[in-house]
Amino acid sequence: MSKQKTSKSKNKSASEKKAETVSTIRSQNRLEFIVVNILCLLIFLAFGYIAIMSFFQTCVFDKAQFVSEVVIFQADNVILNLFFTAVFVALLFWLRRFYDFFAKIDLRIMEIALGGWAALLGIIWIYSVTSIPAADSANLFEAATGAAKDDFSKFLDNSGFYFSEYYNGHNYFNFFPFQLGFVFFSEIIYRICGTDSSMPVQVVNVFALASAYVAMARISKLLFKRKSIEFITILLLAVCFQPIFLCTFAYGNITGMASAVWASLFLIKYFQTNRYVWIIPAGCLLTLSVIVKYNNLIYLVAFAAMLLIHSVKEKKWQSIAFAAAMVVACVGIPQLIIMSYEARANTKFEGGVTQTMYLDLGLQESYMAPGWYTKTAVEDYMKGGYDKERGNAVASQRISNRLDEFSEDMGYAFDFFSKKALSQWNEPSYESIWVSQVKQHSSELSGLAKDIYDGSTGQFFALHFNFYMQIVFVLFALGIYMLFIFRKSNIETLLLPLVLLGAFGYHLLFEAKSQYATVYIPLLIPTAAYAMNNVLFGKYQLVKKAVGIVNKRVSEKQETNQ
Repeated sequence: MSKQKTSKSKNKSASEKKAETVSTIRSQNRLEFIVVNILCLLIFLAFGYIAIMSFFQTCVFDKAQFVSEVVIFQADNVILNLFFTAVFVALLFWLRRFYDFFAKIDLRIMEIALGGWAALLGIIWIYSVTSIPAADSANLFEAATGAAKDDFSKFLDNSGFYFSEYYNGHNYFNFFPFQLGFVFFSEIIYRICGTDSSMPVQVVNVFALASAYVAMARISKLLFKRKSIEFITILLLAVCFQPIFLCTFAYGNITGMASAVWASLFLIKYFQTNRYVWIIPAGCLLTLSVIVKYNNLIYLVAFAAMLLIHSVKEKKWQSIAFAAAMVVACVGIPQLIIMSYEARANTKFEGGVTQTMYLDLGLQESYMAPGWYTKTAVEDYMKGGYDKERGNAVASQRISNRLDEFSEDMGYAFDFFSKKALSQWNEPSYESIWVSQVKQHSSELSGLAKDIYDGSTGQFFALHFNFYMQIVFVLFALGIYMLFIFRKSNIETLLLPLVLLGAFGYHLLFEAKSQYATVYIPLLIPTAAYAMNNVLFGKYQLVKKAVGIVNKRVSEKQETNQ
């Protein structure tokens, strides 16, 4: 009998431990409490500013200079924006009456439907436009398809790649060797699927994005353990169209984001269970993410920071080792890929453009928008004689001069960085349609593509993007605030917001483009869904109390008058 009781108590204890969620656990460790709440403040300030400004203005591309990506800061009708927001909120409260009906829906089916929906839309779009790679993506396409046929001429100097005359006879990868990670990934795909076009990579983009949307829904379920929150997450993702349009871009953005999102899912599982089995796929997928898109080192920084806090909080010192292993893999393996191409092509790539040079670029004015692309980084490298150290010295001097200009005119400095941030995050299309519209196409555009590019459907999407991002930014900022005041902020709930903060800070200082923000938009949604759920199902005790007091006084006044 005693053995049965002991066994039952053990099973009960195990089940209770398994059932623990962020809604039942508060941060007990002082380090975690301090760090995550400081992060809450920084994230709230950054995206709260974007949310507020999205009601006052919207960034769009100048139609007269559309191909050149010239950004215009267009004033919005604030009253109209507030009115539509109020109508949207009222509609949500009206739909809340159907909660019992929606509660019966199997969310596993909805997850599958979400993935199928994203995949269907993506396939329709990429085959509607059949976009041909250009600029950097053209260089990567030619290198990867050539390597797939064991032709490495595109890795050599004077190989006639896109805009080769600008590089004075030097090979593209002498400037950007970090791009070889995506070349390696693409080469594998082209070896399997053929080298006739970039469509195989675009198809991979579509299915990678569909899987990322499913992962985001599951992350929402893991974090908040509320069916209604996952339901809202799925709905918000289903109308998040910008990443779907970006699937035409034969680059590492989409596949890198998908790999990193799944890595985040497994890392959250590790934090919740302390089972080491989850850290292995997290590390592998994060490494793949960095290989195909080197900027995803932003995720690595977030992962390492949260693993360090976890190691102190849970006394799991192995987490430090896991963080170190991720750093080694994410930094080392791309270098091994570079070395492998050097060996296969029998060449040697130079050190390439460095982050110091990109920082110089990001601090300069551009005809597009503040901090957007210019030739600054490449020119720093050239002025340094194609030597990293000398190029860094050139860039450092220019950075110092630029910082002096900012310090002498703080008003200008604020205006520069404000416009730089808004031109990226408050350009609601995020160049997702533009990226294929300005390119050549291998076949005749479909009627759908033409209507999205130049017709009423495109105008509809422009309105949708604008209003959708206003709502998502407001809800995300509100969600961060609620995580703080309800004591739900911890290493799990702030993992993806920390990535967003890293992306915001990195592109505030380094090279900017609204296109770069596209893959971070889905990361806003779980926290936004958490806020929406709280708004819809809040108890509103203070409001009810205030209404009760008003009603009581009105009644007393009516009785007195009688």
